[in-house]
Amino acid sequence: IPTLFPYLLEEVAKLGFEKVDFISSNPWDFSDELIEVIARNKNITSTIHLPVQSGDTNVLKRMNRWYSREEYLTLISNLKSLIPNLKITTDIIVGFCGETDEEFQNNVDLVKKVNFEKAYVAMYSERPMTIATKQMKDNVSYKTKKARWEVLEDLIFRSRHKKTDNC
Repeated sequence: IPTLFPYLLEEVAKLGFEKVDFISSNPWDFSDELIEVIARNKNITSTIHLPVQSGDTNVLKRMNRWYSREEYLTLISNLKSLIPNLKITTDIIVGFCGETDEEFQNNVDLVKKVNFEKAYVAMYSERPMTIATKQMKDNVSYKTKKARWEVLEDLIFRSRHKKTDNC
């Protein structure tokens, strides 16, 4: 989606602030221009919050997200190739309506590939007035959601701990 944000961010960076932070709510907001602006301006944060929500394209479609797993991984690769010392944080939802074991394993695989600095992992819960609540069945048990949450939390924590040990 075309946006003027990269140009605005660059103008803010030129004002001479020691550090410029921002939050992205969607991967589709990250254009090549935005990546280049971040890479050019050393005062723009190299910690980027980029919610993935799910590491599985089918789940992302059910969530009505406008990107695929492959597009997300390509974006991460583009960011890492241009921004030194990049750290990625994210949001992940486990147990979304109909999430299978295979779809969940795609979450695990994506977490391993990206090596997130931090992730906010949540178990899916119905929210009134959302399409998911109106049109889908919350058919993943709490026990399964909790187990999947623990797998990702442990994986991300161990990854973070390993980074700290290597410093």
